[in-house]
Amino acid sequence: MTLAHRIQRSFKPRFAVIYPFGFFVMFFCFLDETSIRAGVGFIIAGVLIRLWSNGYAIKNDKLTTSGPYAFVRNPLYLGTFLIAIGFVVALKSQPPLLEWIAGGIFLLALSFMYYRTIQGEQGMLLEKFKGAYSDYCKQVPAMIPCLIPYSKGEKWPFNLQRLINSKEHKPVFWIFILLVVFHLKTRILIEHKALGDKSWDLVTIALFLIILDAAYEFNKKKFQAK
Repeated sequence: MTLAHRIQRSFKPRFAVIYPFGFFVMFFCFLDETSIRAGVGFIIAGVLIRLWSNGYAIKNDKLTTSGPYAFVRNPLYLGTFLIAIGFVVALKSQPPLLEWIAGGIFLLALSFMYYRTIQGEQGMLLEKFKGAYSDYCKQVPAMIPCLIPYSKGEKWPFNLQRLINSKEHKPVFWIFILLVVFHLKTRILIEHKALGDKSWDLVTIALFLIILDAAYEFNKKKFQAK
């Protein structure tokens, strides 16, 4: 990805929603054991859905109806939305009302942005895949999974190399790192406590993931299929 493409990507509507919320939580929010237990289930579910989805997705070339795409048309967006819900639940602020107002605005804005994005993508996919996509839309919901999987269309198995090529490990790593950062912020700045063995273990894992991500970027051509 070139620098120009990264800059252009940063101004997409969904990032215009994410960035202000990111600044808000970095300065005003923290987490504790109770809140992280309440939110971590949503985060894990969202991460697993995204990992599962990227092992099947063949973007733009084929109409993907395998794996999670047999139950919901936009599993990647669903996974991201669950992760967002998890962070809204896990993060706390003072006064508490502020976190719910900010979290509610964030989720509503994200919902609107994804609605607009899905509508635009549907037009493109309908033009490309025509009747096959129209039938798929009639039987498979956009964001809320159905119980009966879609049986039509070409099917293919989960592919680990496809998942690796998607670079989905990067958001997974950085979600964990971000949670560790908030843990440290809470421990040091809010509770004014020294770091215990558990905290140092989390810091060690986070540093290892940062090094692993940097090593991947340095050697990514070796990992990605040509």
